Amino acid sequence: MIGPGLQSTRPIASSSSANLGSTAYFSLEASMEALRADITSGLINFDSGSSNLADHPAKRAKTTSTVSDKVRIGPSKRVRGRLSELPSMPLDILYEVRDISLIQYQVNQSWTGVASGTQIFGHLPPSGLLSLSRVSKAFRQLLMSRSSLFLWKTSYSLIPDVPTCPEDMSEPAWAHLLFGGAYCYTCGAKPVAKILFSFRRRACKSCMKAHLLCARSVPMEIRRAVPSDTGHSRASIHRPWGQMCIEHWWNEDVQVFRDELDALKRPACGQDGAAVNTDDIVSEFLQRKKKKAADIKEHSTICLEWEKDRNADRNSVLSDVRAKRFEAIRARFFELGYVDEDIQGLHGHHEVSNTKPMSDRVWQRIEPLLIPEINKARDLRLQREGRYLGRRAVVLDQYVKFMKTLSELSPLLLALSPTFSEFLCGDRTLANVVALDNDIIGPGLVEQASEAISRLIDGLEIRRLERSIFLRSLLPENDAFESATDEEVLGLATSVYECAPCHLRISGLHMLAHRCRGPQKHRIQYPRFSEEGRKTVEVLLGLLGLGEKTTALELDRRGDRFVCLRCPLLSFGGRGACVQGRYARDWRSCVAHATGPKQERSHKGGFEFHLVEESKTAGIQWCGDRHLAAYSCKRCPLPVVGRGANVEWRGLDVIKEHINQRHHQGGPLEGDDFFFNLALPRSGITSIRVIEI
Repeated sequence: MIGPGLQSTRPIASSSSANLGSTAYFSLEASMEALRADITSGLINFDSGSSNLADHPAKRAKTTSTVSDKVRIGPSKRVRGRLSELPSMPLDILYEVRDISLIQYQVNQSWTGVASGTQIFGHLPPSGLLSLSRVSKAFRQLLMSRSSLFLWKTSYSLIPDVPTCPEDMSEPAWAHLLFGGAYCYTCGAKPVAKILFSFRRRACKSCMKAHLLCARSVPMEIRRAVPSDTGHSRASIHRPWGQMCIEHWWNEDVQVFRDELDALKRPACGQDGAAVNTDDIVSEFLQRKKKKAADIKEHSTICLEWEKDRNADRNSVLSDVRAKRFEAIRARFFELGYVDEDIQGLHGHHEVSNTKPMSDRVWQRIEPLLIPEINKARDLRLQREGRYLGRRAVVLDQYVKFMKTLSELSPLLLALSPTFSEFLCGDRTLANVVALDNDIIGPGLVEQASEAISRLIDGLEIRRLERSIFLRSLLPENDAFESATDEEVLGLATSVYECAPCHLRISGLHMLAHRCRGPQKHRIQYPRFSEEGRKTVEVLLGLLGLGEKTTALELDRRGDRFVCLRCPLLSFGGRGACVQGRYARDWRSCVAHATGPKQERSHKGGFEFHLVEESKTAGIQWCGDRHLAAYSCKRCPLPVVGRGANVEWRGLDVIKEHINQRHHQGGPLEGDDFFFNLALPRSGITSIRVIEI
């Protein structure tokens, strides 16, 4: 429209022009140029019309300051991206982005056009449209409107043999069920790959246990009127040896059906006040529900077959991708001098069975991870062939001497040191000399072994320094320990950590030398500071009257015993001599007891520890670290035995007896006379029977 004060004498375009105009768009500059041309040529008359420009009141002058003078308060507006205006574009541009090829202009002035260009949304599968609708509100409003229904139907045609959308669901909801994400619709747990097509949902095992009803919980009149499922029943949860075709129903569907049925069975009166017979209404309702449940079951059978074929196709594609990745890795190892027998053992490695394509960058990342594994396989092959045992014995002798000197220098470096197989496989230069050299024993072999051990010592020092700095950074700041070294701070009793993959809770020095035994893909140290462990140690130190500077070694030497008063009373003994009490623990066992994953439910009121007198624990047998083969004498050379250079660790009682007989009489002290293997977890000791408290 031009306006009340402007009247145009340009003829109105015909219907054909209007149709053409729907596919041709003019910019704002072109429209202004056309308006100026109309004014100049006299097509627009300013004098005609019911009103004139002079009749309009003058606009009030703007008195506010300019935008540049304003000071913005609060956060700045979000930066709009390049595609932010895409939802506001006309639908024709969204659906067709290139020029329109006009095929024929008919006599009746009607245009027939064919889109030779690419349609933006028409080439997206349902998963793409679903993801696009979650980008912004504008996209969601556009794609969820009824005018875009043909887009969803077109997107389903791009996927072969996809099940048709059921009548009780919309196309976007059906796309969400098939491609919307592998999570539980009830609790949001991930991943949930299986789809319960009869229930129109995805459910995890815990929600299936809570919501699935068996036949004895569903009345007979409801069983055929409510959708049921037999392919994903609770039987597979409770019976891991296999699934059984037991029919189950979703409890929410049963409850909704019961509410609707109860509403229909209520007495009702007609317009004349007479009672209405509801039997026919209920019968019709049941027949309708039974037919719908039968249709859902038939449709779910088709969907299960489609899902089975789809998973088979996907597994076939992934198998081809894994095979190509393995062949690429195999070719690279062939270039390094390995044989096919060495490489075949890598099939089960998670980096080899990965589905990502191989590249130079990926190879740089996974090569250090695969080299130790393939070197072990090569060593086993060479041992079977009996070619390099002599050269290996020379390197083993040098490594045993290194370990004996290392135990005298620092038990921590001994805990950080690798096994002989890891050392030999980790140093590629030395491993190649031992495996590929034809000389049995040469003067250069001892020299190369010494150089490899020197490189190992430097690597151990760097590893100790890096881990110490990182573990100290996880501790809360305390000015009292600002001048202490990293290892002194980690040696405090309050420095308690937890390994995230294996959930092991240990003190600082043990975490410094910890080797995670979790899943293969997570065997990297991911420690975190345990606040619950620190609070537990502070409570124990308060009972002993000790300060925060007490070290873990000092508590180990003291040998104090505690009892948790929040634990339930237990009985011990036979007839007539039954004793009720609780288990006694040392301080490490108390920390493990208070920070365990199962203690939150059994100790909802917290933990309350009590110091036990030494007289009450006299003569009681203990289990735990005392019987763990993890101790060694510091006054004797480190006992290294076997072809793998393994340390012969012993139990605590054996070590104490050895020190009393061989070295001196008296009480041996930990740290001075013997030491604990820091590479092993130390969870403390606990009494075998309860003590009366």
